[in-house]
Amino acid sequence: MKIQDIVNQFLSEERSVAVLLDESQVEALALAAVSFYCGYSDLDSCPNTSLRDITKDAVLTIAEWAVIKPLFLLYIERETALQTEATGMQGVNGYGRNSSEVNAEIAALEREFPQKASSSAAFTIGGDEAANPDSAHQYFPYGFNYPIY
Repeated sequence: MKIQDIVNQFLSEERSVAVLLDESQVEALALAAVSFYCGYSDLDSCPNTSLRDITKDAVLTIAEWAVIKPLFLLYIERETALQTEATGMQGVNGYGRNSSEVNAEIAALEREFPQKASSSAAFTIGGDEAANPDSAHQYFPYGFNYPIY
C-alpha cells in the first residue's frame, strides 16, 4: 500500500475526528516514521532504499507498516500535543498527554527499533563441508575441527 493511501485511510477512517493536523502534516509525519524505519531496514519494494526513495508513492508491505505504525501514531500524538499546548497560551485547555510524555515514549520505541526493523539471513559457519557426509571422520564428524565424544 502506498504511503499516500495509508495517510488517506488514517485521516478518513481511523482517526477522522481526533486528529487536528491537516493532510500535509500527517503525510510528513508518515514519511518521517518510514525514514526512521529505513535507517535499520530497506523497504521490500525498494532494495537499497535511500532517502530519495521515501516519498508519498513508496509502497509498504503489511509487515513493514506493522512495525512503523506505532511510531507514526506517536509522532501524530506528539504533534497534536504541541498544537494543543500552543493553544493553551490563548486560554484553551488541552487534553490528553503533553508532548514531553509522548517524547519519552517515542524515545523508548526508537531504542527498540533496531531489533524490530532489522533482520539478517541465517548462515552456517564452516561452509558446505558441515553438511557433507563424505567429509565425516570418526573423530571429526561433519568436518568440524574438534572431536565430538
